[in-house]
Amino acid sequence: MKFLTDRLTYKLTAGRKLHDPAERHRVGLIVSWVSISGNLALTLLKLVFGLITNSIALMADAVHSASDIISSLVVLVGFTLAKKKPDREHPHGHGRSEYLAGLIIGAMLTGAGVVFAYNASTRFLEDVTIQPSIPAITAVLAAILIKEFLFYFSARMGRLINSDTIAGDAWHHRTDSMSSVMVLIALVGSYLGLHYLDAIFGFTIAFFIIYAGYKIARNSGSRLLGKAPGKELQKGVIDCAKEVKGVVDVHNLEIHDYGSWKVITMHIEVSGDLSLESAHRIAHQVEDQVSDNYHCDTIVHLDPC
Repeated sequence: MKFLTDRLTYKLTAGRKLHDPAERHRVGLIVSWVSISGNLALTLLKLVFGLITNSIALMADAVHSASDIISSLVVLVGFTLAKKKPDREHPHGHGRSEYLAGLIIGAMLTGAGVVFAYNASTRFLEDVTIQPSIPAITAVLAAILIKEFLFYFSARMGRLINSDTIAGDAWHHRTDSMSSVMVLIALVGSYLGLHYLDAIFGFTIAFFIIYAGYKIARNSGSRLLGKAPGKELQKGVIDCAKEVKGVVDVHNLEIHDYGSWKVITMHIEVSGDLSLESAHRIAHQVEDQVSDNYHCDTIVHLDPC
């Protein structure tokens, strides 16, 4: 499965500048539409067999897949809004729409998990039985394979463009795959007369849904609040600035994250013996080099040393 998704992502991204805002938008649209198509098919498949077998676990799994459709639509809208150009009210663009989309996804998942935890508990107390079948078990096996493909594909693409929102959507697929494994166990157990397994695994699936929603919402909320950038990004920006001849050192680096666009400020140290014109030229070279490499607005303050 991983080999297949690696080959597909290579064909879609080979030779492209994935940190370019337009390219990130293209990748975001591709991942969203692939996820929407796959989840739509899975929702219908699980819902039909869930109703046939009267399985709360399978019906919960169907709604989990349906929530993934909504989450992918939210990702789609988030990436589309993030592409909008800066305006008077948003001088640094709309890139944080991507993080707002992640926050909405997390809240939706958590709500859906709470509802199904309640329904599964009721089922367990009422000792509701289900009618499993070989076709239903086969359908769940197919769902697991499709979900694993969507997980590896979305996770790989999310890493390539450094998108937490797409990575979060990938974990939707993974939790759906895990829940489908539990549904499979519940169906097989019910086939053997262990009907209570359906409610137990339905409740367990709900827990995974709630946990996934919490993690996505927490991470997206942290980004919206101005989470500090990773050390790798900070080191990369500093090394990029130091490549300019005349830069002695870099300090007071600040990186403000606006999704695919960033605003970077820094202090650079230059020799105090340089003329004002020469020092100013070095500062402009640093601004241009960092901006070209990291697709950002760069502001440089000069410190003579």
